[in-house]
Amino acid sequence: MSVNIRDIAKAAGVSVSTVSKALNGYSSVNEATRAKVLRIVEELRYEPNAAARALVGQRSMTLGVFLTTGLAHPFFGSLLGGVDRALQEKGYDLIYLAQAQIGPEYSLVRHCRTRNVEGVLVFGFQETDRNFSELVEADLPAVFIDLDIKGSRIGMVTSDNAEATREAVGHLHALGHRRIAYLAGLKGSYVEKLRKRGFRQGLADHSLADHPDYDVGDDFTQASGYEAMNRLLALEERERPTAVVCCSDLSALGAMDAAAERGLAVPDDISIVGFDDIEAARGMRPALTTIRQDMPRMGYEAVTLLDRLITEEPEPASEAEKRVVLPTEWVSRDSCGPAPGAE
Repeated sequence: MSVNIRDIAKAAGVSVSTVSKALNGYSSVNEATRAKVLRIVEELRYEPNAAARALVGQRSMTLGVFLTTGLAHPFFGSLLGGVDRALQEKGYDLIYLAQAQIGPEYSLVRHCRTRNVEGVLVFGFQETDRNFSELVEADLPAVFIDLDIKGSRIGMVTSDNAEATREAVGHLHALGHRRIAYLAGLKGSYVEKLRKRGFRQGLADHSLADHPDYDVGDDFTQASGYEAMNRLLALEERERPTAVVCCSDLSALGAMDAAAERGLAVPDDISIVGFDDIEAARGMRPALTTIRQDMPRMGYEAVTLLDRLITEEPEPASEAEKRVVLPTEWVSRDSCGPAPGAE
């Protein structure tokens, strides 16, 4: 038997009118009551009737954002400026779909519908994290950042990850480096596959060895970078890399810490390259040479694409129009220099 709004009102001990106002964001409903109503909506798997809601409210002009990283992650903070600019241009509000309610019975589509969002931005997920077929089949407009999911109302925004790491190898080769390692990110992730592929292509471009002992790293975190760099520095000196390309700036920070603990100078003894150009990269000592992703533009393009997926009928003409791949930029600072002994 389907659940209706009267069932929600009875379970919450409030009026039908209060439930309606809670679901539609009225400020006259206090936060404790709103939270109670939304919790019961989730528990009873209530989905407001979209057709009836449209008759009284027209479009909600509200988007959702779903993150694995939480709001404090520096990458999301960098995206937010572009997201905000696009929201203002398009006239949308944005709500954070918190992860506290995720469990075996959790439904992202139901969560979006109970919050009356027209589309959702998804960041930080890997293809194996969740079954996104529900989202695809529901025809709910969604834009993934750094994950390529196919669907009639599904889009993606990402950077040209493979070309970025390929070019990084070229920059290091030009500085005389011949033993170059890559500190890998989360294994199996979409961007990690591309970044490692580009790195290996860069090695091949310059006829450099893909040293098996240089296969280190397993996440985008500072801790992973620290551990991976220590594994490299445990090699005999003549076998150590003279330069490392890191999967992220946080990984590079960990690599710098490991080098400093061993008494090595960056870049005199070893050169380090990051990826992202987060705010902290400029403040590292030495300042980090890195690959800049245009994160504000990524945020802007994600909202702009999501608006098109919501408003365009029929769907965009091709898959290519639903995939936005942005160029990166090499940012030369102080953590890279000539290879030791290079002329």
